[in-house]
Order: sequence, then structure tokens, then C-alpha cells
Amino acid sequence: MKVTVKSLAQAAGVSRGTVDRVLHNRGAVKEDVAKRVRLLAKELGYVPNRAGRALAAYKTPIKIGALMPSVGNAFYQEIIQGINDAQNEFADLGLEVVLKEVEGFDEAVHLEAIDSLLKKGCKALCLSTVNTPGVCARINELHDKGVVVVLLNTDVENTRRLCYVGSDYLTAGATCAGMLALTRKEKLHILIVTGSRLLLGHNLRIKGFKEELDRQNIDYEIVDTVESFDSDIRAQQVTFKVLKEHNEINCVYIAGAAVQGVGSALIANGSKDIFAIGFDELYSTKQLVSAGIIKFVVCQQPTRQGYHAIKRAYQAVAGQLGDTVPDFITDTIIKIKANLERGVPGR
Repeated sequence: MKVTVKSLAQAAGVSRGTVDRVLHNRGAVKEDVAKRVRLLAKELGYVPNRAGRALAAYKTPIKIGALMPSVGNAFYQEIIQGINDAQNEFADLGLEVVLKEVEGFDEAVHLEAIDSLLKKGCKALCLSTVNTPGVCARINELHDKGVVVVLLNTDVENTRRLCYVGSDYLTAGATCAGMLALTRKEKLHILIVTGSRLLLGHNLRIKGFKEELDRQNIDYEIVDTVESFDSDIRAQQVTFKVLKEHNEINCVYIAGAAVQGVGSALIANGSKDIFAIGFDELYSTKQLVSAGIIKFVVCQQPTRQGYHAIKRAYQAVAGQLGDTVPDFITDTIIKIKANLERGVPGR
């Protein structure tokens, strides 16, 4: 028997209007009543009528803002593809996504972008942003004002965000170290090329990498850690400089983007025995893996990240989620030359 708003109202002992307000997050309802209605809806298998929801959505559209530091960074285009997929899927339900693209990791630029999205009437935000006190304070302020915030691709510490959608960076870093330990037995002299020290994800990749090397009692030293700011030009410059100054380096760990820039530096340096590892399955990265310049990459399913971040933000604003929303963690996938062209799981 199909569960309707009427039957759900009867089961909960409330009016149909109360059920409608709870399910669509419209109007004030006592918290204990709202929880009872949501619980019954879940237990009884209530499925909203999509056509009816679509008609209502035209009256109350849901606008969600997305902040991406994607200017000059090809990786984020795959996240944006996932964002577009979600927007297309929920467009008939009134979803509109406002995308704000910025360059780099300057806190002031990111805060300004957040304010810009709010001024455009966004009811929820999906943010790929920096892990700084100012951004943390802004996210918590938005939470207190009732604005839904989903952190996308990289988390921010000590925030009251709805949830995090992205990869497990500690595990990704440990995976790189584990693969390295399987293939290299001599002492490792490692250059780390990170994107930015302001990105929690990049820092966790480094932490997981070091912790796993220590756990396996690998003999290693970190020769230097440099920032590329996810710029291929800067990555090439700083990598080439350090390699020339330290010819003992036999491993390069790329903890951020700009893999192409690091690969160019490795080619220019001419050393054949440097073991380089990195992240993300971009076209340029696959070319470097195929050529043996980069030995393997760890992928984090960016399209899934973009899709599920927008989906959760939409569901939260539409009143379809409970009080506690778990993080959505994508798979950690190792790509080597032999499996570069094989697909990965979908949504």
C-alpha cells in the first residue's frame, strides 16, 4: 500500500499540513514532532511524488553556491562535471547551482567569494576552501544563521559543517607510502611537492605518507617540502631547483596537483632513477604514467565528489535529511600503466 501524506499524518497523529511542513522544511514545527514525522516517513517507506515536488519547486527554487579554486587547476573540472550532473538531475525540482571559481588559496579571496555567493541568494554552500581560522569562523557563523555548508574535496577543521564529501587523505597518503615500500629498498631521500599548506587535504596526505613509512620502519629522510600552489609553472620551477641542489633525491612525492609541472622538471633533470608518485587521473598525468616518469597515481573520484556534495546540500535545504549527516568518502584507487584506461565505480 502506497504511503501518502494523509496516511503518514494519521500515523503520526498530526495534520497533513504539519507533515508537509516537516517534509519540505517549511514553517515552524516542534522538534519532537518533526523527528517523529521523519522517523515514520523512513520506517513506512514514504516516497515523495516527484511531479508534485517539481511543481512546488518552481514556487520555491533552491539555489546552492559552489566555491572552487579551479582557475588554472584542471583537476577541479571533474568536480565541476559532477556538480553539473547533480544540477541537471535535480533541475526539475527547482535546483539552481551558482558556481564561483577563484584562483589559488588566499583566505581573503575565498571569504570574498563566500560572501558573493550569499549575496546571490544561495541557501546552501558547497565549499572547497582553505583550512584557516578566518574561514573556520565564517563557516560556523553561517551554520548559526541556518545556512547549510557542505565541505567538498578538502575539509576544514573545527567547523559545524553539515558534512564532508571527498577522499580519505590519510589513507591515500598511507597507500602511496605502502606502494613505495614494496618497490624501493634503498634509503629514500624524498622531495615533497605539496599544493598548499593551507589545504587540510594536502597536509593529511603528507601525514599519512610519513606515518606509514614510520610504521613500516622504512629508512628515509625528507630532503625538502615545497609548495606549488597547484600551479604547473611554479611546480616545474621549484622542483627543478631542488633537484639540482640535492642530487641525492631518489623519490618525489606530489601531495597536491600540478603533477604535469613536476613531471616536466623530472624530464628536464634527466635522472632515470627517481621514483615519482602523485594523485589524480588527468590526461597529462596519464601521459606521464604511460611514459614511466610517474610510477603510479592515487585517484579520488572527483566527479562523484561534486555530484554528492550538491545532492546532499539540496536534500538538506529540502528537509530530506536528518539532524546528523555522515561524511561521504570516495574510494582510494591506485592507477598504474596497466590499468590507466579501466573505468572506476559510478555514483
